[in-house]
Amino acid sequence: MENIKDKILDERGLQELRSQNPDKKIVFATGCYDILQSGHAVFFNQCKAQGDLLVVGVGSDKVIEQLKGPGRPVNPEYNRLFLVAAMHDVDFAALNSEQLEEGKVDFMNILTNLKPDIFVINKDDSAYDEKISLCNKLDVTPVSVKRTVPPELIPTSTTNIINKINYAFRAPLRIDFAGGWTDVPYIMNSKKGFVSNIAIKPLIEYKNGRFNFSGYPRGSGLSTSTAAKLLEMISAKTYNVESKHLEQIGEDLFNLENKELQWFIGRQDQYSIVYGGFNCFEFGQDYAKPIGKTVPKETLEKFKENLLLIHTSISRNAQTAVEEVYRNHEKDFGKDALDKLAIYGKQFSETLLKEDFDACAEIMHQNWEAQKQLAPACSTPELDEMYDYARLNGAKGGKLCGAGGGGAFVFYCEDPRKLKTAMKRQFVSCFEIDFDFEYNDIRKLNRI
Repeated sequence: MENIKDKILDERGLQELRSQNPDKKIVFATGCYDILQSGHAVFFNQCKAQGDLLVVGVGSDKVIEQLKGPGRPVNPEYNRLFLVAAMHDVDFAALNSEQLEEGKVDFMNILTNLKPDIFVINKDDSAYDEKISLCNKLDVTPVSVKRTVPPELIPTSTTNIINKINYAFRAPLRIDFAGGWTDVPYIMNSKKGFVSNIAIKPLIEYKNGRFNFSGYPRGSGLSTSTAAKLLEMISAKTYNVESKHLEQIGEDLFNLENKELQWFIGRQDQYSIVYGGFNCFEFGQDYAKPIGKTVPKETLEKFKENLLLIHTSISRNAQTAVEEVYRNHEKDFGKDALDKLAIYGKQFSETLLKEDFDACAEIMHQNWEAQKQLAPACSTPELDEMYDYARLNGAKGGKLCGAGGGGAFVFYCEDPRKLKTAMKRQFVSCFEIDFDFEYNDIRKLNRI
């Protein structure tokens, strides 16, 4: 421990280091180093390679709070100074001044006393130009280095580490409007499928190994289980989400669920939750991708004004419907139903783009009929009674979310409030699920 303390210099120590090493090339670098991580170790190694002695300046608590905001730094200044001094490539460390000058300069005390030969600066430093100018004034040679990550390391940053510790990971659920089942490659026999769906909030959250489902009932057909699996996946230390595109995240999630469930599942839940917003996805044997023109947010919000999402309070046994689909998909009536569902999935998006909302409602209705044709078990006499009653009381179309068997109905109707009142009066156990559309993808939601 005493050896590490000997590597920490005050202003006098900096002066003596310079005077005692006139022939050595002294290198200087500076930073916050709030939470030491592998990127810092790589940077120190880059700096050390530039000369004989490496001196690292460490930002004071006062300056870091000014630069990073309340709650920063996480670790106090002397703790950070001690850890930096303990690094193998760092010969000496010193605490920067508490005075923050123009160009984010808080290290004039070190430059003045140390008079280094070289100042190493990251190429993406937000004050890069100011530091280069300062070097020119003080006759210090600036050396620019690029942030690099050896192949054996996973890229990270202090901010990402803090986010993983302090913030809950968040994910939306989804409402599927048309095309469900055609996203399952096993039953499509190499035909393309199409599903129109949209991500919704409130978001579910995952923090410290616990979920907050924001009041959503489990088994609602809104894909709570897939959202939960996504949050576990992207928060895992072994999953490098920072380097993944949305398509990669969606496919990784699909493969994870497919492997765990040991069942031939579809891709729409995974891709809808990862991409966010409204999408019409095309599904092939081994891929999914959003297609068609983007539906404007204004159109979607107009459409939402007449949507009602109502939970039936009927226990959802989707597995019965799933098994029936697998029995029926190669029969003539099953193939016919799947062909219809694929058409409806693509047609819904095209119709929504035209703002023909009544036609969208009719597509939802026809989709529900085709869904029951494929798997009668996705509905029950009680669910049929609820659906028919909704149609008599203003619903122009609708369907059960997900695979059916219970859970939540989504209706497009003339007056959502009136329909909600009628449904709750007739079926006392049903209740509305309040929701909004979520337009951000999973990376933006979690600042990845």
